[in-house]
Amino acid sequence: MKSKSLNQVRRGFTIVELFVVIGIIGLLIALLLPVSRTSREATRRAQCQNNLKQMGLGVHNYHDTFESLPSCSSGDSPEPTEMTSHGKRLSGLVALLPMLEQGALYDTIMASSTFDGQAYPTLGPDPWDDTYEPWTTQLDQLNCPSDPFDDSRALGPTSYVFCIGDSTHIYHPGDSQRGPFSPGRQLHFRDIKDGTSNTVLLGEITITTKVISQTPEQMASAELCYGEGIEWELNDLTAHSRGYSWADGAAGPAMFNTILPPNFPSCGLNGTEAVDGIYSLGSHHAFGAHVVMADGSTRFITEDIDTGDLTQASLPPDSTEPSPYGVWGALGTIAAAEEHEL
Repeated sequence: MKSKSLNQVRRGFTIVELFVVIGIIGLLIALLLPVSRTSREATRRAQCQNNLKQMGLGVHNYHDTFESLPSCSSGDSPEPTEMTSHGKRLSGLVALLPMLEQGALYDTIMASSTFDGQAYPTLGPDPWDDTYEPWTTQLDQLNCPSDPFDDSRALGPTSYVFCIGDSTHIYHPGDSQRGPFSPGRQLHFRDIKDGTSNTVLLGEITITTKVISQTPEQMASAELCYGEGIEWELNDLTAHSRGYSWADGAAGPAMFNTILPPNFPSCGLNGTEAVDGIYSLGSHHAFGAHVVMADGSTRFITEDIDTGDLTQASLPPDSTEPSPYGVWGALGTIAAAEEHEL
């Protein structure tokens, strides 16, 4: 008897075997998708951290060039030359543009120009004027990849803002300040008595977070900013939310203080933009937000960082007393000699 050839005994998959293979493939995909999402977020988070590091280096380069830190909000020319009509509200990010490889954009802003038949002065119009082309420019290095935003926004937003210390008294006369930045004032690194490794320069925010307008009574202590029923998330592209414009140096879009921890609300005193108040960090990363220190290093500040006694009223800007807001408050001050250990 002749034996059967191999071709005669070969058979295909049964329906059951096919479903088993499909099931295994589906299970593998289900297991790999979360890993892929986690990997993508890790990449975005690393890029966000690198953006802040580059901005910290930009501040150092600015200091090397002009022998001072930039003002976080000013109507003066960054070089400086003469006062403009911005009401001291042009963001310090404008001054940092040449240090962030945006020299051409900076030169356009520093010169009088015409767009669509409209003439604009040196340093441009008000930073919320969306008819001025430089203000509408989207700058990738000023946006955290983890913070999604619609690029149809009228103005170019930013995820990164300046540290003004642990005081709610942002707009005040005189030369004193608790943090490394203050509207209309320019410090030097030598003024940071707490040490550059112990002082925060800049941090990140979520672009679509709003500021809550509160009365003086509601601003009596930091804990009143986040009471029951207060909602602060906002996805309104037309609103002047946190970081809505990288050119606007008002407290709402351009500053933060080290009082409430990351991902807590922001509260303005009878307003939402150029007013005293509590302005918090935030991010789409899990459990905290990035900052860059005055020595150029970056850190991740968690939501459970020690914030001391949030029932205490904010210290005046000329005070040299230790911060009442724990480690987080201490990291925002420049000369109070507190404990800074995270």
